[in-house]
Amino acid sequence: MPDHKDYQSAMDKVAPSDAWKAATLEKMAAARAQQEKPKAAPRLRVAKKVGIPLAAAAAVALLAVPAAVQSGVLSASGGTSAPSTALFSAAAYNEAAPGTARTEDALQDEAQAKAAPTAPRDFDLGEYEGLPVLVLGDDSGGMGGGVTFVADSVDDVRGDNPTWNLSPSELPETLPVWHAQSGENAGPLTDLLNLAAEAFGLPLVQDETEEAPTGYPSPDLWPYSLFGDLMDPEHWDEELPLHEQTDPSKAKAWSVSASGTTVTGYRDGEGESEDYQAGDDAALALFGELAGIENPAHQHTLTTGYDGQVRWNVSGHFYYEAGGDTVAQRLLNYSFRRVSGAVDYTGALRGFSLTLPPETEQVGDYPLRSVEEAKAALQVILDEEQASGMREYDLSAEQVEGWQLEYAQSSMNPYIQPVYRFYLKTELTPEDAFYENAEGNVYVSYTVSALPDGYCVPFEEVFN
Repeated sequence: MPDHKDYQSAMDKVAPSDAWKAATLEKMAAARAQQEKPKAAPRLRVAKKVGIPLAAAAAVALLAVPAAVQSGVLSASGGTSAPSTALFSAAAYNEAAPGTARTEDALQDEAQAKAAPTAPRDFDLGEYEGLPVLVLGDDSGGMGGGVTFVADSVDDVRGDNPTWNLSPSELPETLPVWHAQSGENAGPLTDLLNLAAEAFGLPLVQDETEEAPTGYPSPDLWPYSLFGDLMDPEHWDEELPLHEQTDPSKAKAWSVSASGTTVTGYRDGEGESEDYQAGDDAALALFGELAGIENPAHQHTLTTGYDGQVRWNVSGHFYYEAGGDTVAQRLLNYSFRRVSGAVDYTGALRGFSLTLPPETEQVGDYPLRSVEEAKAALQVILDEEQASGMREYDLSAEQVEGWQLEYAQSSMNPYIQPVYRFYLKTELTPEDAFYENAEGNVYVSYTVSALPDGYCVPFEEVFN
């Protein structure tokens, strides 16, 4: 019976020669040179400018664009990034010298270079005014945002943040920045899992921490999340792994995970109830004291689905600590003392989320830029978006309806730091934004650093 070597030998005999491949590449380059300069691919425009729904406009644009161009990746801020490197262009074989095809070895070297792992990131960016320079954003989101939503009023979606539209004199002069709870500072993640176990009075079996994947760009920030299970002592033999338990489905009571400053958990149940208030009430009763919530206040925001139905936002409802003598204290309590939950159809707690203050070392107290300075930074982002074709409807910082301070955390960022979130009212209709059955106004939200120039730089300026 032939083995793989026989197959390889046979294929070598029918493989094209180097001379044939070189000649073919030259013909392709020559044919490409004779073609007319290709027209620019049509760009997607907002439906209101052309008088058709945006979904239909997208369909027309996609039909008009070659299939290769359609493979461009959707970018984080709503546009499309450069098309995939898999796109074929005969001109790509001829960047060095017109009329001369590049060799196969050169093409292979370029492909290997593009596939090479990203170099690890060094977040030591020096100091400014005695404080470490921070980086904001990451390669999955970055600064900006452009998150779109439909609502009757921005008040339906903004929440109860205590810094909403404060006057300059009411803003704190500084806010603290912490190291992210990841990498060498990931110890608090284990503490979060243990706190959940103590709240339920159940033993924790923590998953082993895997090493950072090959090519992971920020190995110093790994791990960012930890996972484990809370076990039911009546059905769990601690000497046996889960798959060898008599009834594994009963041995595991809860699956838990810790990421950033939040621990979450869920269990199998009778189906999740849409009584979100009951879920939050149950979670508060179990975790309220642990979270340090002495003056509980409840927040819920609304979300409009593409079907036009208005519901509670699944991540916008929770209890938080409303106390604090200063604006800064109230913001920190609002940001880091939260609890929410979900119940099943029997009324039993089925899922929870608990957020606690950072336990890592504080980097320092950083000054805040003014709202006007932050708006100017926002306008730069908006102008760059429009100039690059990522967004073709008009949008200006003059359309800001409100703003608030928030704390940003990211799996690719070594800091927990403050940002401004701006809410802008657009001139789009819900149909323009694909909400064909909805009514209301179309808003977008963007984030920019809350720190003055020099203290913080955009992620993409350093690493992309």
